[in-house]
Amino acid sequence: MIIIADSGSTKLDWRILDGSSVAQRMTKGFNPYYHDIVLMEGYAEEVAKTIEREKVTAIYYYGSGCSSEANYKKVAGALKKSFPNAACFVYHDLLASARAVLGSNHGIACILGTGSNSCLYDGKTVTENVSSVGWMIGDEGSGTYLGKMLITDYMRFLMPEDIKGLLEKEYNLNFESVLNSMYSEPSPNAFFAQFPPFVSKYIGHKYCHDLIMRNFDDFYFWQISKYTDFKNEKLGFVGSVAYYFKDTLLEWGAKNNLNIGPVLKIPMDGLIEFHKEK
Repeated sequence: MIIIADSGSTKLDWRILDGSSVAQRMTKGFNPYYHDIVLMEGYAEEVAKTIEREKVTAIYYYGSGCSSEANYKKVAGALKKSFPNAACFVYHDLLASARAVLGSNHGIACILGTGSNSCLYDGKTVTENVSSVGWMIGDEGSGTYLGKMLITDYMRFLMPEDIKGLLEKEYNLNFESVLNSMYSEPSPNAFFAQFPPFVSKYIGHKYCHDLIMRNFDDFYFWQISKYTDFKNEKLGFVGSVAYYFKDTLLEWGAKNNLNIGPVLKIPMDGLIEFHKEK
């Protein structure tokens, strides 16, 4: 029996693989930069109580904030307390995405969710990582960035009147309310991140179609094109934006002669297959 765990700062997805069966457990997320290691110990114990812990031979944990040796040791030690017979392997969450969409093949793993990220992967390890620099000045390709593009066009009177009317009606927007959400509310990034479903709903409209294509173009310029020999690399995508705009993503890839591989909503499905093969 082995366990695969994929953690962000808000939720932690545990999958227990026992032969051909796969069971799931969910706990709150963990990031060693923000949370006390005691929390991780509690989450591991919460899962351990629901299974025959002594049968677990290995744990593969992928998590935010686990790129440093110090944090690797903290998390591995916490897991070992609840699973004493298991070998504990702790990796950065970027490797989770790379293994999920590229397996043991060379390529560029692209993360397009609420935020964005990417890495060059040699089939074993992450060899290059172009920083996405966060939602305020970066995160091209992400849901937050797409929302910023949409609202920028709205505020500058650059979108068609029919889309403008639909946006105002469905989100109860006007010029003043947008300014308030951007500059007076506590989480402007969350405000921008709410709009990708709107773009998806009206993807048949030329404006929305072109908007998501521009989003992918910006991701390509600021992220993909910065990697060594990027034109010859296979691209794998994971994340909600990549998944829900998959048809447009594949159209964009064909237009730019890109070799696009798997497109997954979450890394876990790919990770299960990767570790089954191993």
